[in-house]
Amino acid sequence: MARRPRSVTYALELKNAIADLVGGSFDPLLAQVHGNAWWTPMRLLHAAALMSWHEGQTLSDRFEHVRSILAGMAFEEVIPTSYTGYTQALCRWIEPIVQALRPRLWQLIKELAGPRWKQHGWVVFAADGSKFESPRTLSNEQVLKCAGKRRSAPQVFQTTLLHLGTNALWDFRCGPGTASERRHLEDMLGDLPPRSLITADAGFSGFEFYRRLNEAGVKFLLRVGGNVTLRTLWKLTDLEIRGDEVWVWPGKQISLPPVRLRLLRLSQNGSIISLVTNILDPAELSVTAASEIYRQRWGIEVTYRSIKQTLNRPTWLSRSAANVLAEHQATMLGFWLLQLKTLQELRRARINPDRWSPAASRTATRRIMRCALQSPCSSDSTSNPLTWADQLQRAIKDQYQRRRPKTARLWPHKKRDPPAQPPRFQRLTQTQRRQGERLLNSC
Repeated sequence: MARRPRSVTYALELKNAIADLVGGSFDPLLAQVHGNAWWTPMRLLHAAALMSWHEGQTLSDRFEHVRSILAGMAFEEVIPTSYTGYTQALCRWIEPIVQALRPRLWQLIKELAGPRWKQHGWVVFAADGSKFESPRTLSNEQVLKCAGKRRSAPQVFQTTLLHLGTNALWDFRCGPGTASERRHLEDMLGDLPPRSLITADAGFSGFEFYRRLNEAGVKFLLRVGGNVTLRTLWKLTDLEIRGDEVWVWPGKQISLPPVRLRLLRLSQNGSIISLVTNILDPAELSVTAASEIYRQRWGIEVTYRSIKQTLNRPTWLSRSAANVLAEHQATMLGFWLLQLKTLQELRRARINPDRWSPAASRTATRRIMRCALQSPCSSDSTSNPLTWADQLQRAIKDQYQRRRPKTARLWPHKKRDPPAQPPRFQRLTQTQRRQGERLLNSC
């Protein structure tokens, strides 16, 4: 008698979708897996992705439900019951998993971008850092540190690169709350594609930082504030009109060649902001193009809001520093996979990726996780689309016109950071100019 075919449940659809995103990325890792280990890299990825999407308020609640979904993914063995065993395996494998997946996910982003891969002739990335809090345990305080205000909780600091053509996560680095976003960004420079352009706010500045970007062959468009002194070749009154070349050349490093930059002054929300770029030729990056690129930088702020508020992950729950960092990376990876899966479905539906709604993706995914062992064919088609893919194709922003401000009128905890002050200017003397040109020519 012929065997009855297995019905495709939501759990199997989740399993197949994650496998499709991963491809053969984990093949090199299989040789490192112990023969009787249940938590292989692929199974860990399934569990970590589901844990990152889950709506449970505690790690134990999430893990218990995820175990039932893993059982529905047709894994023949008995699913381990120990959350401790899962976290130990995750701490060991999460870094190799992320390393193995990066090239595959970069390839998917380039395919999804299509003509949006480049903007104004450049592959544009936005960079920014953000902090995530963790429990006030002794382990977290000793390793993660408290880098915020006095008596703040231990924190994890993350620096993110976002591809602005698709608003897709490109890469990230994380570390203790005292980590440097500039060092994180420098660590990611070697993996950038040709003709990359990085745009960021005034936190990414400094003579040494500019020099390292130049040495890596990466172009940048960065805001400068009052913590930067720009040495000008012209009279300060002419600079307001010309916007010509400026040098960054601290007095303590006068023996090193200066960094040559182009100053751009843009009007944004009624105020003047100052940007510097190492693209000295206006034909390669016009003022109009620079203004449009920097305005799109806000997409990375929306990404952090999606992770912290939409997915409800502003604070990690693990009580040891190693587990906090593993939980952090696993959640970022889960968000990355959900984003790319949704963008794939929007592309199939011929919908602009700018219309992607993280909240709608979250809601659709959590809905099917609640009924993961059911078949899509058995669900009520009048209230839900049949498949996860169908639901993700509808994960788009509302098109209504807003009639009133979105923010609350009186919100006591709203951050009101003062705007960046204009940079300081100092005119070069003839002797300094000759010395700087001699150092530049000797490079």
